[in-house]
Amino acid sequence: MFVVLALSLAFLLYFLVDQKTLDRQANLPEEKGRLYTILAYPDERTINTDGRVAGIGRLKSSGDRVYYYYQVKTPEDLARLRSSAGPTLITGRGDLTPIMPATNFYQFDFKEFAKTKRITHQVRLQEVDLRSNHTASWFDRMNAQFHHWHAALSDYAKALPNPVGNYALALLLGSKDKTLYDDNPKIQELGLIHLFSLSGFHVAFLLAVVRRIGRLIGLYQEITLAIMALCLISFYWLTACPPILVRAVIAGESRVLAQAFNHRFSSIQIWSWSLLLTLIVHPQILLTLGGQLSFFLTLALALLPEDWSTWQKGLFLSVLTFPLIVAQQYTWNIWQSFANLIAIPVFSLVILPVVLVAFFGQVVPGLATVANWLVTMFDQSVYWLGNLPGQIVIGALPWPILLVLGFAPWFLLGAEKAGRRWGVGTWLLALIIGFFLVHFPRTGEFTTFDIGQGDAALLREPYNKTITLIDTGGKVSFQKSGFSDQEATKNKPYEKQSWPKNQEGQARSVIVPYLHAHGISRINTLSLSHQDQDHLGDARVILTTFQVDQVLLPAGMTNQPAFLKKIQPYLGKAKVVSVTDRVQPANLPLRVLHPFQPGIGENEDSIALGGRVGPLVLFTAGDLDQAGEKKVLARYPNFRPDLVKFGHHLSKTATNPAVMAEWQPTYGLISAGRKNRYGHPNQEVLEVAAKQKMIVYDTRRQGMLRYVYENYKKGHFQVKSTNDLTNSKTTN
Repeated sequence: MFVVLALSLAFLLYFLVDQKTLDRQANLPEEKGRLYTILAYPDERTINTDGRVAGIGRLKSSGDRVYYYYQVKTPEDLARLRSSAGPTLITGRGDLTPIMPATNFYQFDFKEFAKTKRITHQVRLQEVDLRSNHTASWFDRMNAQFHHWHAALSDYAKALPNPVGNYALALLLGSKDKTLYDDNPKIQELGLIHLFSLSGFHVAFLLAVVRRIGRLIGLYQEITLAIMALCLISFYWLTACPPILVRAVIAGESRVLAQAFNHRFSSIQIWSWSLLLTLIVHPQILLTLGGQLSFFLTLALALLPEDWSTWQKGLFLSVLTFPLIVAQQYTWNIWQSFANLIAIPVFSLVILPVVLVAFFGQVVPGLATVANWLVTMFDQSVYWLGNLPGQIVIGALPWPILLVLGFAPWFLLGAEKAGRRWGVGTWLLALIIGFFLVHFPRTGEFTTFDIGQGDAALLREPYNKTITLIDTGGKVSFQKSGFSDQEATKNKPYEKQSWPKNQEGQARSVIVPYLHAHGISRINTLSLSHQDQDHLGDARVILTTFQVDQVLLPAGMTNQPAFLKKIQPYLGKAKVVSVTDRVQPANLPLRVLHPFQPGIGENEDSIALGGRVGPLVLFTAGDLDQAGEKKVLARYPNFRPDLVKFGHHLSKTATNPAVMAEWQPTYGLISAGRKNRYGHPNQEVLEVAAKQKMIVYDTRRQGMLRYVYENYKKGHFQVKSTNDLTNSKTTN
């Protein structure tokens, strides 16, 4: 008991000191125009096709890890950068800023994710000077050599066609390219991410190969074990020391040592030492989904009764991981258990050997093509299985429910038959209660998403009676500085695969998780105010992710290219309704106030909606101009909104002073991008709002804006951030 208490106290003190160090780093002030020198390695950077460089490095002044970004000016500079095989000192003037937190509820928080890597700041450099870093330390030289090998092997893997190239990067080198999951999102939906993370599966495969080779060439067992121990450390170093691999390496070394000294460690002992040592190396590993899955699953495998069948073990592991995955993704695929039961043996017996053969044998003509065909068959099978009906939107379950779902399965392991029934009943009851709490909430809301220089809003009635999405946002493309990097674009299939995601705005990362968190899988009405890209550019994402009943468009827009290219191909069973104020679609809780006649979907043709949202009356009108606002006032003189979502991101073209003076709204909502190139919102229009003594909420400063109401008498505003976010990040 004394040993346990002493060890617990030591770890507690260690975590407190570590957290204090991280807090000190996070509280560093923003600094602009300073000269910075960053130590960077070639395998920790990426170069975009237009010459933009992004990577992770260490500030020479403090040793803190940072993200760094800069633009390569000429092809000659790029060639010099590519030729720097060792550690590089990047020197230049730039801005040191804290990483921006998530600005929407239920959005992936990159700031918190970066903290798990001990990164809290980013540096954007202007002109840079590159110099080789020479060190006398043998450890630093060895570390630099492993980084060089990792970079060289990564480039070698990227020469393979996809998807086998991406599989080689993930399975052999621990370097997941962003296109791996972009090209096949079903890998995540089916819970197969662990197969693409270096773990005990890969360590066991490596040890088996080394042991087999040792036997074939007749090495003494002691020598083979020594080679195995050295290979594990080298493998960890060669794969750039991923945190998730620490547990597997420690467990592997424990088994090697046990065999070398003829001593037997229990699975629980190995698991315990792996956890303790991993927490020393990476104290925040359990704050990541990968860390949680790794340690929960390995502990479960160590405790599972031996007499359980394969399907029983698979079902238990799925139940165990259910709350962890749902807490992050808000969805669950019923085919997940089946997919893992099939995929794990296929990976060990087929995919991993095929990827190894393709990687080391790509100099043999035709070998990589055959290997890629086999991997493509597996990849397409995963995609086919993921497309089968079975994706269930669970929602953001309350934390007490998640605790019950997380701990209940563990009590089943040592329980008798009657106890297991109670455990299963408790688990199912908690899930049913949580499901109903999420899917039938007492409150409704009108929410403005923070999606940069774009527009998207959600109107959700209490108990999810109707779901109305007003615009989707979208990515507006501009001519980029720099040049075309032919080296980065030479693999055409690779670039073609990543094209759709590159054309998307923030709907997939902001709108989709928010709707899923609220248990929404069906949208009654998708209203697209007009044809501008920043209002309907991400309609494809919404139409292909959710069941949409009807799509509202301003009358006359169905003949325009914006509709024919960006909407029509993805409609599915959704009904298109062309509206004027004379058309009032079913299941729409607001009234259409504009347009009055067919147009072509320009700003002046924008759909204007108005109606009661709890105790307030709402007006939202896309990019409708001042003349259109005057017409709405003239046609509907008795309409008096309390809450106005300012038109056209509060530019000078909208928000007519006379109309505002007549309406005298109490609240105003601004949706605009931080540091946008248009100067929105306009200062003169802000003065109009101030003159009317309006309470103004702004996505630039406060992130997501929510008006939550329970009935027609009670409602309140919620914002994502109480800190001013205006200068946090540049958007279009």
